[in-house]
Amino acid sequence: MNYRRTPAWRRAAAVGVATTLALAAASCSSSDGDGQSDEAGGTVTIWSWKGPTQGLQEAAKGYQLAHPEVKIEVTDVGNPAIWTKITTGMAAGGAGLPDVMNIGVDYIGSYIEKFPTGLEDLSAKGAAKLEPDFAPGAWASGTGADGKVYGIPYEVNPAATFYRTDLFQKAGVDIDAIGSWDQLIEAGKTIKAKTGASLFALDKSATTSAANYFQTLMALQDTFYFDEAGKITLDGEKQVKALGLLKKANDLGLVANVSGNDGAQIQTGKVPVATMDGPAWMAGSLPESAPEMKGKWGIRKEIPVETGGSSSAIVGGTYLSMSATSKHKSAAWDFMQYALGTKEGEQALYKGGGLFPGYLPLLEDPSFSAPDAYYGGQNPKQLFASELKAKSAKLNYTSDYAQALKAYDDAQTAVLLRNADPATELQKAAKLVATQTGRELANG
Repeated sequence: MNYRRTPAWRRAAAVGVATTLALAAASCSSSDGDGQSDEAGGTVTIWSWKGPTQGLQEAAKGYQLAHPEVKIEVTDVGNPAIWTKITTGMAAGGAGLPDVMNIGVDYIGSYIEKFPTGLEDLSAKGAAKLEPDFAPGAWASGTGADGKVYGIPYEVNPAATFYRTDLFQKAGVDIDAIGSWDQLIEAGKTIKAKTGASLFALDKSATTSAANYFQTLMALQDTFYFDEAGKITLDGEKQVKALGLLKKANDLGLVANVSGNDGAQIQTGKVPVATMDGPAWMAGSLPESAPEMKGKWGIRKEIPVETGGSSSAIVGGTYLSMSATSKHKSAAWDFMQYALGTKEGEQALYKGGGLFPGYLPLLEDPSFSAPDAYYGGQNPKQLFASELKAKSAKLNYTSDYAQALKAYDDAQTAVLLRNADPATELQKAAKLVATQTGRELANG
């Protein structure tokens, strides 16, 4: 089951952009912007898509009041269309790109890797002074292997475990007492016996990408498909542990099988499951998509893979990055600092787009401390805020994420539907990605 935003197009878009990147890399002649004018005032152009566009337009209003000589022009390019447009522009040496781009965490690594001079080095502009105000994991994912900063976090999505309070109560299980995935699976057996509900749901056939649980379990163990050097880690010990836990739950009959677009069936209880892994944005969308479930969903930090392990995982987000060919770098950077580095700017972004911020000072605001009746008086915003303050993994997507994602999905399907061995399937998947991409295997 894919609970991330826009699940239906993710794999197709990722594969499409990966193909474009591969073709473009050979002919890329990206400019580093040397010799380009840095005009005072004028129009700063920004590319984004629906939700973030609304936030950026709201922030632009406040900025332009103090800087009437600058116009901020935010264009809703559409998602996934924006990735193809950015890639095409990068391959053309920056031609046609805007001054600022909103880039997803699963794409920024690709652009940094394939077009090393395509994005402006923001660390040279003093980005380091903003770093203490952002979630460590989110900040790290916007930096390159060279340590330079290429993106400032805009939307940040820590993950949480959403759970059916009514089912846990009926089964007599205290979810707050669960401290590891092995304990969660044991609780799932009790819940299944007493309520008939599954522990969670997955698209076992991977009709759309079904890697969300796996990616969260990797992030909780401070690992991903690739390491920081770009080597393939798909067959690592922690990855095998993650897929092994999914297999263990599946073998016990605790995993419901759903198609990739059946999130609403889970949320409304039509497919009864006791838990649901979800990102921060889901806390706001769930009351809208399943209002009849008010008081039946609760939320807690992610359950650690092992007792004493991390319960914080950032599973998505976006960044504002500057094109190296921008002709308005000073004004663009000034707006970026206002929108992402001040409480006033961040409040405008949140007001306009409703996207969960990674800016820690805003999370201390009283507006983030009110209880939420939908979740029985719990406070999801404070829960996510506490996660963001904790150490979380850097997600090294690289330009070959699409191949790794497809290889993993196929491995998971073999494990869940054909009882294949997790270690064997992940070794096969890692070798396949190595053959497809030419990357080295981290584990030999």
